[in-house]
Amino acid sequence: MIKKIHGIDRHKKYSTISTLNREGQEIEFQRNCYDLKGYVNNLDPEDAVVIEASTGSFYWADLIETKGALCYVLDPRKFKIIRDSWNKTDKHDARNMSKALWVYVVTGEFGIPTVYKPDVVIRELRKLFTQYNLLNRQIRMLKNSVQALLAENGLTVTSEGKSKLRLEKHGMEILKGRELTHASRVSIEMSLKMLWRLVEEKEKMGQEIILSGEPLKDKVKLLITIKGITPLSALAFLADIGDVERFKKLKKMNAYLGLVPREDESGGKSRKGHINRESRKLTRTLLTQSVIHVSTASPYLREYYVNLTNRRGAGRARIALIRKLCGIMRRMLLNGERFRWINADNFERKLKKYERELIKIKEERKSA
Repeated sequence: MIKKIHGIDRHKKYSTISTLNREGQEIEFQRNCYDLKGYVNNLDPEDAVVIEASTGSFYWADLIETKGALCYVLDPRKFKIIRDSWNKTDKHDARNMSKALWVYVVTGEFGIPTVYKPDVVIRELRKLFTQYNLLNRQIRMLKNSVQALLAENGLTVTSEGKSKLRLEKHGMEILKGRELTHASRVSIEMSLKMLWRLVEEKEKMGQEIILSGEPLKDKVKLLITIKGITPLSALAFLADIGDVERFKKLKKMNAYLGLVPREDESGGKSRKGHINRESRKLTRTLLTQSVIHVSTASPYLREYYVNLTNRRGAGRARIALIRKLCGIMRRMLLNGERFRWINADNFERKLKKYERELIKIKEERKSA
């Protein structure tokens, strides 16, 4: 039975903690606790803790749960007592959290809004994908910088030349025989060297993602039965959604992935706007790059994409197709079924490549 309830308002250097007993009375209050780890080590299964969601919250939640205590990671945006408070101080936040948790634990009323806490595999994948996307952005910036510098010298780069920019073997060929100012040549050469290094690091990060996602191998094998879905994009989808069963409806999952347009309604009239970009966008970003391949995965998807492109334009059609695809992948995961229009040859090639890559990465790790 829970005997103590702890509300912890955590900051970088210290934490403010309010502790209540079973009767709801505050038995301890620490305005500035500088040793949070020492405090957590004294917890036991008779304790319940609530902390506010912020950077590092999951680390502390894991540590608290190893002591046998219950831990709730509060969503501050949905917790009105904190969100709408006029008198927002560390002391009030800690006490409000402990009181809310006491009401929930003791009486079972007024549940507190918490955030989804993914398992360790999903959290590790999310960290790696964050760095992967960062490398992608930096690569794009450097490529655009090189093209801009060439344009300033009256030069353009063909589509074939743009692809060669990423390769150290052919990248410098673009500069041969070109009339460039000294500053432009130095800047381009430096940008290309940084670009090649980032491309190399991106490949290594991709390997780390594949290896870290090995516990999800069965789900990856299921999702790559869809033409256009690679192990990397499958892992991105799995990293984004975490536990697919937590979404009771497809619309909720699509909203979580930022695939549902905003809707404004006034005076009985409804108007749909742009998609909500303040969401998890990893899946949307990666699948956008492979929309053309995905659209040929089945006659149904091809017809759906072509018709929507003709009626609403390519931009809306891309998002609609990704939304449709995510619904298909959700259903496949829930039912454990392969894609209905599976291309056996395409799937076998992807599967063999995926398994060879896993073996290769493991061997390289052993020999390193």
